[in-house]
Amino acid sequence: MSATGRLKIYDFRTSPNCQRVKVVLEEKKLPYETIPIDLRKKEQKMPKFLELNPYGKVPVIVDGETVLYESCIINEYLEEKYPEPPLMPKDPAQRANIRILIDYSLNYLNPPYQTIRAQMTKDEKERDREVLASAKGEVKNLLKRLEQAMGSQSYLAGDFSLLDAAVIPRFLRLEGWGLFPDSSLPGLTNWLKRIKDRPSIQIIM
Repeated sequence: MSATGRLKIYDFRTSPNCQRVKVVLEEKKLPYETIPIDLRKKEQKMPKFLELNPYGKVPVIVDGETVLYESCIINEYLEEKYPEPPLMPKDPAQRANIRILIDYSLNYLNPPYQTIRAQMTKDEKERDREVLASAKGEVKNLLKRLEQAMGSQSYLAGDFSLLDAAVIPRFLRLEGWGLFPDSSLPGLTNWLKRIKDRPSIQIIM
């Protein structure tokens, strides 16, 4: 996208939180400027950045006079401010269900997901295979709810939505950690294969 747009995102390229926002920016074809923040150098803790986000985290977006942080809140803002193409259904109950599934996927699944992440960042010989196998099994069991919710739909909530954008960074990592493809989760396996063909997803891969 153009680097001259008025919308700016303070970004660390491999951050899943940044990635889910960039997916929505790309889906909505919004021109934006990327401002790199190097988390390895703790640039997110520098006083100037903390003026934008006192949490000291990425992403942050600046849209004119509006400054926002927290990725899912940013995506809700983008959906409301720039409603075309829509990434949320019109029905209030369906919208609420998407928010529930986002919370489930990012928060309820988080403990075993983080256990896997912690083990996979270690050298292979230092990993606790029992802990890793247990966490992988727990994640796969918890993902059955998403599998059931999706059913035979092309995307997690029917059409591509904020739910798909929210969870895809984690699914790409789960795939890299060997959890996908999985014959016990055929719908999610096919969804992951399908969604990677979208240009908005390819920019974060």
